[in-house]
Amino acid sequence: MRECDILVVGAGLSGVSAANHLSRLGEEDVVVLERLSDGPFNRYHRICGEAVSDRMFNMAGFEPSGVIRRVDRICIAFPGDIEINIPVSGQIVDRPSLISNIRDGCSADFVHATARGVTRDGDGFIVGLSDGSSIRCNKLVGADGAHSVVRRDVFGHVPQEVLPIVNNIVPGTGDGSLRFEVGGEYPGAYKWEFPSSDGMLSVGYIKGCGSVEGAVETGARNMVIGIPPSVVDGSCILVGDAACLANPLCFGGIGAALVSGRKAAEALSSGDVGRYQRWVDRDLMFDPHFMEAHKSFSEWGDEEISTAMEPFRKGYSLARGLMAMIRHPKWANIYFSCWIGFKRGW
Repeated sequence: MRECDILVVGAGLSGVSAANHLSRLGEEDVVVLERLSDGPFNRYHRICGEAVSDRMFNMAGFEPSGVIRRVDRICIAFPGDIEINIPVSGQIVDRPSLISNIRDGCSADFVHATARGVTRDGDGFIVGLSDGSSIRCNKLVGADGAHSVVRRDVFGHVPQEVLPIVNNIVPGTGDGSLRFEVGGEYPGAYKWEFPSSDGMLSVGYIKGCGSVEGAVETGARNMVIGIPPSVVDGSCILVGDAACLANPLCFGGIGAALVSGRKAAEALSSGDVGRYQRWVDRDLMFDPHFMEAHKSFSEWGDEEISTAMEPFRKGYSLARGLMAMIRHPKWANIYFSCWIGFKRGW
């Protein structure tokens, strides 16, 4: 049985972020497991909107890389011909390239293997692999995505919601805007249209709630929302989708994955693993009001959405937002959560 000090299960965004920062912090005995080989790995990680804000890159401690194009605005279209424009600062990235660039800065040992199960062994953990072998570690990072084996076996947590996402690459031109279409046909969610590579758009939606024509590439993945009561258990930490950190309103997950990898590495290296739990508990990105707003929003139809957004027909401003909260206090949490989610959740 192989042994190591720190084992990271999953080499996606959160996993390579954790491995990269562990390397920066001088941790030398780190192993990273990844179940997918190069071709399937790249195909899987292309299936998302791929938008990351400058703020998230800064918090994660990485320079933007794999950038396809800059974005400077979020446009949200609501029923009743209401559109809200929010100025932002970020970029569309080639996610596989971003992962590769971050991985290049790691001194960790990357191993192609599938984790089948996790058991406790004293203060450490034993991870069983599909080939019948196993790895024992003193510290464990669950970065193994929506269907996390680490989350299942160590934390016993089932995500509150699993959303099947369909993403299509279609011919078209974008203007540097992240466009969202909200309505009763996308309950609790939206249809998105992001600029992609030259002459292409990324168009996505919840499976069964949309369609496109002329797609040159289509893929699907599951997104999980609803953070577990605990993301730390002993010397085990959950990050990224394994911790269900995607924002329940804007569904931004790339930035949260990158930042959580850094925070997990710092907690493990410091010897105070609990600081990671305190960060998740306190950071506005993971405020429980987002999940409450998502559940409320999931029950709305076009008429209720249009009524709630009528105060912003002439555009969004902080003053109009405050006035809308005063006039419609029952929707105050949704107004506030939407604004913060789209400004800070990606």
